[in-house]
Amino acid sequence: MKFNKKALVVALAAALPWIGAQAQSNADLLRQIEALKAQLEALTAKVEAVSKQAGGVNPQEFNRLVQKVDLVEENSIASGFKGLKFKGVIEAAYIRDRLQLDAAGAARETQRFSTGNGNFGTGMFEISKEVDDGVSWLLRLTPGLGKDNIVHEANVSIPIGNSGTKLNAGLTQDYQGYEYSFAHQNPLLTHNLLWGYAGPAAYEGVGMSYAMGKLAAKWMFGNIDGQKSGKAPGIAYRADYTVSEFTYVGFAGVHSRTTRQYDLIEVDAGFNRGDWVLNGQLNYGRERGAAFNGGEARWWGASALAGYKITPTLQFLTRFDYISNRRNGGGIYVEGPGFGALGVGNTTSGFGPELDNTGAVIDPNRGANRYALSVGVNYAINANAAWKTEVRMDRSSGFNFLDPKTGLFKRSNVLVGTGIVVSF
Repeated sequence: MKFNKKALVVALAAALPWIGAQAQSNADLLRQIEALKAQLEALTAKVEAVSKQAGGVNPQEFNRLVQKVDLVEENSIASGFKGLKFKGVIEAAYIRDRLQLDAAGAARETQRFSTGNGNFGTGMFEISKEVDDGVSWLLRLTPGLGKDNIVHEANVSIPIGNSGTKLNAGLTQDYQGYEYSFAHQNPLLTHNLLWGYAGPAAYEGVGMSYAMGKLAAKWMFGNIDGQKSGKAPGIAYRADYTVSEFTYVGFAGVHSRTTRQYDLIEVDAGFNRGDWVLNGQLNYGRERGAAFNGGEARWWGASALAGYKITPTLQFLTRFDYISNRRNGGGIYVEGPGFGALGVGNTTSGFGPELDNTGAVIDPNRGANRYALSVGVNYAINANAAWKTEVRMDRSSGFNFLDPKTGLFKRSNVLVGTGIVVSF
């Protein structure tokens, strides 16, 4: 094969500038590589120096350390500490109640609120355990909250297969509403009217729970508020649907046809995103023979809460509650039947038949409606402590609040409270 020398010379002359540039680029790259190698060698030397100073890792010492860790784990399992968790809550607060009635306390938490003005609070200690097969149990104690029994919740949960289905048994708290029992789970000091008056506190029995993607459901059959009202077998249930990571909707009900015959249903929802927290609840209930005039008590209620974080640690809150209780002279789950020994309504809760300013019944067939408006702030001191303040006005459509100082009957009652909540 013959080459055209003239063409080759022309091609080389044209390529020389590019070859020079490429050579210059490669030289820079080689210099950078050499610099990186030097840095790596320096770091390697430092690591080797530290290793020599520490004397290296002794294989025998390492094996002994592994054996100690294994022994600690074995002892933990043998002693029953594996899967064991402890939680606790302490609430210490002060309430100034204008009429000294503790109307915000309600029958569900009368031990939580002191009589008249003064200190109040709760204490809770929780022990839970889960073993390798998925069985878990819970014991929650509330010293000082109940007179006869400090056990607030005690139940066991047993998984059935791998489908998310569980068998549950024991004592558990009411399924209804968006509020919880203890202060660290609620932004305000007091609970809403529906939590306090329109439903039971707890169930004792056997039931099941199910987890199916965005839908979760549970039910229990047993005694409803058995420790408070005697044997009252019934069924309770709840279903929750997760609309998104910020929003949920729940539906719950309780029904009994024995000692007390009643039907309670409610729907609640919540939205929590960014600085905003929104909760709402609607409730309907009826109970045979629980009204003031001996007829069927019927009521419906609504509660709405809104919270906005002014700063990452300071939250402003407001809540409004309403219960319509006109039928048959008034009657609601907690206050019926009979309204205690007063006979004309509970003059600390504001329920019962409407009264005039002397305390006389206006109409035995017309019950008093109830309102409550709360405004407060919640300041997060740290991840485990919060400081709360709340101003609350409770109002009735009748003169259903008795002022013990003057003996006069009022339409409304106002309380102011502040407190510290610490949890772990």
